[in-house]
Amino acid sequence: MDENIINDKDNKHKKAKKGLYLIVLITIGILIILIVASLLIDSIEKNANPDREINYNFYPADFNENIFDDTEYVELIAAEFLKFCDQTNGLTVGITRENAKEQGIEVEFLVEMIYDIINGDNQSYNDRFSDTYYKNNSPKDKFTMQKIYDVTITYVSSEDISDEQTGNYTKSVYSIEYKIFENNGTFRRDIGAGSKKQYFTISDASGKLLIDAVATVNY
Repeated sequence: MDENIINDKDNKHKKAKKGLYLIVLITIGILIILIVASLLIDSIEKNANPDREINYNFYPADFNENIFDDTEYVELIAAEFLKFCDQTNGLTVGITRENAKEQGIEVEFLVEMIYDIINGDNQSYNDRFSDTYYKNNSPKDKFTMQKIYDVTITYVSSEDISDEQTGNYTKSVYSIEYKIFENNGTFRRDIGAGSKKQYFTISDASGKLLIDAVATVNY
């Protein structure tokens, strides 16, 4: 075969490959531009309205209501409405207020926090948070008794911390997910009939168990 023909084919093949590479690069560039633009628009919208909420249809708030007079709610918590899950082994067990300590003092602490919410005790609830938490958050305002049910407390992780100022302490992370029957919005305004998982970071850096941070999974 003529050498010129071979060279011509090679040149065409190289040009085709260069053209293909160029198309790929252009496509990637366009995708990057679109992604950046999308993120920028989303950021602008959030900054323009940082406190926007989903407009749930909350039930009327009655600060004089004793939720344990509501037979529908009592039925929801008649069986095991509290569960504990250990994420490290996948084991889930039913627990009660009386035996929660068997799963550890941190689980007992979180169960008592749940009962603070159920009983509408904002003072006891607020006392469970540390100065670290209150650097970026405010105490919870007064709320009614909350018809909480279907509660799952999950152990996620823990680590021992050594700090020159606070000394040695343990920091743990637990997730909590629950529903509120007939939610009136006085405690949680980010859920309706469903639920959203929250991650609680707990430590005994102050000498007793307190909550340092709370992160809600918004999905």
